[in-house]
Amino acid sequence: MTGVVGVNNEKLIAFCQDLIRLKSLSGHEKAVAERIVREMRELGYDEIRTDRYGNVIGKLCGDGRRSILFEGHMDIVDVPDAAAWSVDPFGAVIKDGRLYGRGAADMKAALAAMIHGAATRSGVRDGADVYVVAVVYEEVFEGVGFGKVLDHLAPDAVVLGEPNNLEIAIGQKGRAEIIVETIGVNAHSAHPERGVNAIDQMVRLLHHLRETPPAVSPRLGEGIMVATDMISSPYPGTSIIPNRCRVTLDRRLLEDEDRESVLAPIRSTIDTLESQDPSFKAEVSYAREALPTYTGESLTSERFYPGWYLDEEDFLVLAAKKVYSDMGLDPLVRTYQFCTDGSESAGNKHIPTIGIGPGTVGQAHVVDEYVEIRHIVLAAEIYGRLATEF
Repeated sequence: MTGVVGVNNEKLIAFCQDLIRLKSLSGHEKAVAERIVREMRELGYDEIRTDRYGNVIGKLCGDGRRSILFEGHMDIVDVPDAAAWSVDPFGAVIKDGRLYGRGAADMKAALAAMIHGAATRSGVRDGADVYVVAVVYEEVFEGVGFGKVLDHLAPDAVVLGEPNNLEIAIGQKGRAEIIVETIGVNAHSAHPERGVNAIDQMVRLLHHLRETPPAVSPRLGEGIMVATDMISSPYPGTSIIPNRCRVTLDRRLLEDEDRESVLAPIRSTIDTLESQDPSFKAEVSYAREALPTYTGESLTSERFYPGWYLDEEDFLVLAAKKVYSDMGLDPLVRTYQFCTDGSESAGNKHIPTIGIGPGTVGQAHVVDEYVEIRHIVLAAEIYGRLATEF
């Protein structure tokens, strides 16, 4: 069975099954990376390399005047309770037109479709250079692994494969993890007046932050901020007033917001409380983390992943719309409702970026995750046509 643009659909689905059968938690993507390299070789990619962080970069050479990059991540979230599944989470079972397994929707189907769809350009020297990039650690660090690739590549356009029911995504809210810590004074809990309770101070701060109007974008909505965890120190606090209280704030980011503008309202609130009460002390910063990749190299992230939005009249959006029109499809143009690697390509690097992915976000990270076979086949055709149209 051969697709309209030359994709062998049986081989495409078999390859997707292979990827699903390889468990690839963040930091453990090596087996999937090696399988992707082998598939790219068989499909005739002109250049294939794995960088020092474990990202796989495949290239199909065109005339060199412009380039388009298709991107997806190799890592998956874990399966906390395999017994709750009706199928083996890593069995890649096909049933009733659906391919089941962890990572089917998020996002090994898209990776397989990109690799096979783009390969229809193999040996064609007219038109754009085409890159397909499979990255590490997206589930932990949105865009950080991809950023290491884009430090050395400057494509004219990026297409993400995160699941969105094959709509055309032209933006997303970003995400920041903000650490706020109040600093008190220890005392015996029998004499609380002798200390400064850091938990009480945190409650005051959070109350004032809730009263602060959120940032708003007509395109992406509200810059929502919620507290996601809190811990006091010492912990457990037996008979002692805590002198430290730390809260993580999850802040959803709008297009054009930067690190300083996001922290400014929090710093202003802290300054106001400190001026009103000499005993009040607090600090704010972005969370940071360093984790090892499967190659042994470390990825370090300050957890600030920008929002982005691409004008619907941008050349990349128009090219995608033409592909859909040529296929007799009428796509919805929307925004992603979650954070993606577009935070790096569009948010940090300002490269025109869209998202087109098989499957739905409602199937990501759930029991009995699946993607429809027809979606995988359709995605491969869309990617192949877009690589040619661009």
